[in-house]
Amino acid sequence: MKKSVVLMAVTAAAISLMICSCSEAEYNAPEFPVERDGKWTILSEEMYANLTYDMWEYKSYLLVPVADMQTGHNLWIYDKNSGEKVWSGIMSGRGPGETIGGIRNTYFKDGILTYYDDMKGSILRYDVDSLLSGVFSYTEERYEEPLWTAMMVECGDSRLFVNNVGFASKERHKVRRFELLDASGDTLELYDFWPVEDIEERFHIYVSCYRYSPSPDKRKLAIGTSVGAILETYAVESNSIRQEAVRFFYEPDIDVSPGGYDYNERTILGFNDIFATADRLYTAFDGEVNPYWNDGNRLTYTKIAVFDWEGNPVELIHTDYKINKIAYSEAENTIYAAVEDRDGIMYLAKMAL
Repeated sequence: MKKSVVLMAVTAAAISLMICSCSEAEYNAPEFPVERDGKWTILSEEMYANLTYDMWEYKSYLLVPVADMQTGHNLWIYDKNSGEKVWSGIMSGRGPGETIGGIRNTYFKDGILTYYDDMKGSILRYDVDSLLSGVFSYTEERYEEPLWTAMMVECGDSRLFVNNVGFASKERHKVRRFELLDASGDTLELYDFWPVEDIEERFHIYVSCYRYSPSPDKRKLAIGTSVGAILETYAVESNSIRQEAVRFFYEPDIDVSPGGYDYNERTILGFNDIFATADRLYTAFDGEVNPYWNDGNRLTYTKIAVFDWEGNPVELIHTDYKINKIAYSEAENTIYAAVEDRDGIMYLAKMAL
């Protein structure tokens, strides 16, 4: 990949943050000024998939990126009023218009659903109105990414790559957590901050246990952890990235073993999803010790926790289902979600706020 002069605009405050350790961080459970109960209204029939990768609201539809193992499709579209599935498509594969890993990194705005497919090395953009009219309209752009990319966020003509690296890798010293590149692949800025100091814990927490959401204008980014609860927010400009806030709510506590990790009796569950608006972060949240190693039978991730972009708690809503993915409708002041009951059966649901 072509490289140019790197703009290392790292302030003294940022350097101080980069060298702080998890053990030095002060963890404080979030205190919500408003706390109340909410109830989901089930919209759809039982969904035979039990894992959705994202959710977006558009007109009278819900867009649900999903790995459909029966059909090989990677997108379901539902009527959000009737709960009926009205379209299914985007095949798995390396062919034109197909995707391999794009469902893990999606973005939607102005009728265009984008899949950032790191496995295929493509940015795929699908015109949702065309899909619904029976025309498979898309564009596909090849791109190169830095080593060990976990996700990508576009900001104008620039691209922010968020990276992680295996703790045993010989290339670990070469990898920076954030790399902002222009469309030609030239580096605009590098930024290297980790809330978790231990490299083994860090690898597992931020490869398989993180949640993220860009703001609607893609100029801000929120990142949360699903074990423990650390919430980070960043401002992303066309040629720079800067940290806005880091909130240490619950310390991540997992048992790292060769080849993986496991929960233990102290592991607190954090965020299961984040959906960002211009001024709020709507999250699927837990905040309790996981029940799996404690003979518990409670549903996990049943709460909607709302924060501002500084990470300040705004509201906590207790619900009656496990929340997998969420989307917020500003026009309706309503949360749409993929939820699970105690038997692990998934449905689409809504809750007016």
